[in-house]
Amino acid sequence: MNTSAPAGGLRAVIRRLLSKPAAAVALLLGIFIAIGTAAVAQSHDGAGWHHGGHAMTGSSEDVVAHVNGMLQYIYTEVGATEAQKTQIAAISQQAADDLAPLHEELNQGHQQVFDLLTQDRIDRAALETARAAHMSVAEQASRRVTEFVADVAEVLTPAQRKALADHLSRHAS
Repeated sequence: MNTSAPAGGLRAVIRRLLSKPAAAVALLLGIFIAIGTAAVAQSHDGAGWHHGGHAMTGSSEDVVAHVNGMLQYIYTEVGATEAQKTQIAAISQQAADDLAPLHEELNQGHQQVFDLLTQDRIDRAALETARAAHMSVAEQASRRVTEFVADVAEVLTPAQRKALADHLSRHAS
């Protein structure tokens, strides 16, 4: 297995990605959606969620308020119109609704692996089955996040997508 870092390290890779406006917007929206949908998905059962590497807990109202704050920041950054805000809010809610059950499946898969690893005998076949199931759910979630990113990008104008990419590239260095 090759564990060497790309030339220039992770920062260089991110900088190269962010130098391309379309890639920067996709990266930002992907990160935003991953955080936002995980937060909304977790809010359905009241459990905590992760943001910036720190566990966050709180009521579903707290999580929704946080996600709404992130949306407001993006709206301000790109100068979104009221019509765009309405469209993006609906798109975000549908994505969160679609991703919540997948998030729960991933949580169940994690628990299954933990249960398998605490048995007296390690069942490698069962671990492989759990891994394959986990990857299948992750692929479904990845497809839905990509669809979400494209849906939001279509709502924004090319100038707004460029403004967002420019903002990201300034903060990535």
